Parts: sequence; structure tokens; C-alpha cells
Amino acid sequence: MDDKKQPLPQPTPSDPPPDYEAVAHEHGQSLPIREKPPAPPQAGRRSLPPPGALLDLPILKYMRTHRVVLASASPRRRALLSQLGLPNLEVRPSTKPEDLSKADLGPWEYVSATAQQKALDVYAALIEEAAAKQSEPLPPPPPPPPPSSSAKTDPRARADPAEDRKRKDPDLVIAADTVIVTRDGLVLEKPASEAAHVKMLRHLRDTRAHRVLTAVCCVAPRADAQHPGYAVAAHVEETKVLFAREGDGLPDDVIAAYVRTREGVDKAGGYAVQGLGGALLVEKVDGAVDNVVGLPVRKCLQLCEKVIFRQNEVSDGEEEDE
Repeated sequence: MDDKKQPLPQPTPSDPPPDYEAVAHEHGQSLPIREKPPAPPQAGRRSLPPPGALLDLPILKYMRTHRVVLASASPRRRALLSQLGLPNLEVRPSTKPEDLSKADLGPWEYVSATAQQKALDVYAALIEEAAAKQSEPLPPPPPPPPPSSSAKTDPRARADPAEDRKRKDPDLVIAADTVIVTRDGLVLEKPASEAAHVKMLRHLRDTRAHRVLTAVCCVAPRADAQHPGYAVAAHVEETKVLFAREGDGLPDDVIAAYVRTREGVDKAGGYAVQGLGGALLVEKVDGAVDNVVGLPVRKCLQLCEKVIFRQNEVSDGEEEDE
């Protein structure tokens, strides 16, 4: 046996963690979407579409062929929708401050009003932007190919499809907002600092159970142009989450270690149920898991169907503003 002392393993270098102040400052503002770079194509192999692209549903067929805008900077919400096979999904976060009063409205009304505010703000901005673009002259078509080239150019083609889409009114805008409601009635959003992050997670552990409320709001233009010119449908989904006990694998040092990973910096409640937070902190989820991630997809599609296909229908248990 070799008695020579082995060197201690060195910590793995990592990128700088997210900053609490930056996240707090950007809450409700335009945020960059973090995307993985596309994998290089492999010779002789076609890239497969996401499984959701094979879903043959009327609402998804509509969304794949119309201008659909997600009024949220959340990469989680974008990923949840993209897996349904929406190749042209646009992201346009609201820039309106989220300054509604939690005390005056209460958690359900607050999260619902915030989501509706985001949706209507982005919808109005896109309508105004499209009107301005439509007043501008059309961009020139691409130059014809050289005489020696056999390629044909469609004279109707545009140089930039994204710019071409901006000349068109949005067909559907989707917005969402998520908050945490503790057992003792506190409404939690994103942690403001590392100390606040630790305190938040300890409180969730010590009170054991909390509720995750995600409000979804969908807006689409009315086919009959009836005032106010658009249809709105909104819903608040609730999921109950149970944290582990301090004596059952969740002592203070585990919480401190999780906070140092910075995984929960930009998330309501300070944890990611789909990541390390779900593995280390959460004991049980009662309800839709994607609601805790940030978007209850099934309910979202139901709201999309309503504002697109059933604009004059009034449903019980669904918030409405038309």
C-alpha cells in the first residue's frame, strides 16, 4: 500500500454565480434568455423535432402557424412551451414595474393582476409597434442571383423573417407570474440577497408546507372587433409543496450549501423544484409540478383555446376580462 500522501482534490472552477441585486433590479424587466448553443449537425443524420411537435391538436396547429408571443423572460416558461413544438415562439418580456400592492390585493388577486398587467402591456406594445412598422415602406427584396447561378429567388421573399413578423399584430400573447404563499400568509417572490435567501428557505422548512400560485393570462384579438378589441382569459393554479424537516436531511448547513449554488436566485421562493432544490429541499408535491416550475402547461393551453376558438364563452372558475 502506498503511504505517500495524495493531494487534496481541487474545487471545480465555475462561472460567476447570478447576482441578487441584478436579479432584483431586473424583476419585471427585459432579461436575456439563456440558451444552449445548438449542437453541431452530424453527417447523414437529420435533427429530430421535439416530441411535442408530433402532437396533432388544433390549438397547437394554430400556434405553430401564427404569431405567438411569450410575455416573460423566464427560460423555464419558454422551455415548457417550446417542448410543444412551437418553432416561432417569440419572447417579449413586459417592462412595466411590478408594483401592485400585495397587502391590498392578497396573494391570489396580486398574482392574477400582475400576470394580466404583463399580458396587456406586451399586447398593447406589439400592436403599437406593428402599426408603426406597417406605416414604413416594405424592405427591398434580396438582390437577384448572378447570371451564372441556377438558383431562383422568390421576389416576395424578405431578407429578415423576424422583421417581417413585427409588421403583423400578435395573434396570441401569453403571460404568467408566480409567487409563494407560506403557511403563515407571507407572499414570497425572489430572494433579494444571500442572507434573505437563507432566511427564506429556513422559513419554508420550519413551516413545512407552502403553496405555489402561478397566474396565467392569455390575450388574443377578437374576431368581431368588439370592444375592447381583444379577448382575455386568466387562471390561477395552486400547488402545495412540502419541505423536508430539519432532522430528516435538511439542517441549516444543507440550506446554506444550496444557497451557495445560486440555483434559486432568480426563482420565486428561492428554489428550483426541477433541479437540486427538488432533490435536497422538497419532500412532496401535491398538484402540478410544472406549476411550481413556472407554467401549468395544460391549463395554459386551455386558456389559449378559449381566447382563440371560444371567445364568447364564459366558464365558471375562470377569471375573465373582456
